[in-house]
Amino acid sequence: MRIALRIDPNRQWFVSLCVVLQGRKAEIAFKVDNGCNALVLSHDTMKKLGFSTAAADLEKLPNKTGRLASGEKHIFKNLGAVSLYRTGKQPVHICNAEAICHATHETNDLIGTEVLNQFTDVNFHLSGNKYMELLK
Repeated sequence: MRIALRIDPNRQWFVSLCVVLQGRKAEIAFKVDNGCNALVLSHDTMKKLGFSTAAADLEKLPNKTGRLASGEKHIFKNLGAVSLYRTGKQPVHICNAEAICHATHETNDLIGTEVLNQFTDVNFHLSGNKYMELLK
C-alpha cells in the first residue's frame, strides 16, 4: 500500500492519515519517526477528536512507561486502540495500533515502530512522487 509522503524544509517526513479513536475521526499529518517505539497523538489531535486534554482528565487515563530516544524512561498515557486509514476518495484500512499521548505537554503526532513493525517491509520513495510503501 502506498501512502503519499511530504518532506518539509527541515527534511522531516510526514504522512496524512485518518485516525479513528472510539468512533471519532480526524485527518492527521504524522511525522514518520522510526526512532519512536509508539504511535503518539498530540494534545491538538486529541482535541480534534473531541477528547479533553485537561490535566485532571489525562490523569484518569492508564499510565504507559516508554523510553525516550535518550534512553530515559518516561510516563505516557495510554489512549487505547486506534484504527489508521489511508485518506482519499476510497479510505483504505492500514492497521490498528495502540496509541499514547504525553501526560503533561504537547508533542508531535508521531508514527513509529508500533505501526511500522506490523508490516514485513516499509519502503520510502523520496524522488518524484514521494511515498511510503507498506508491504504485508
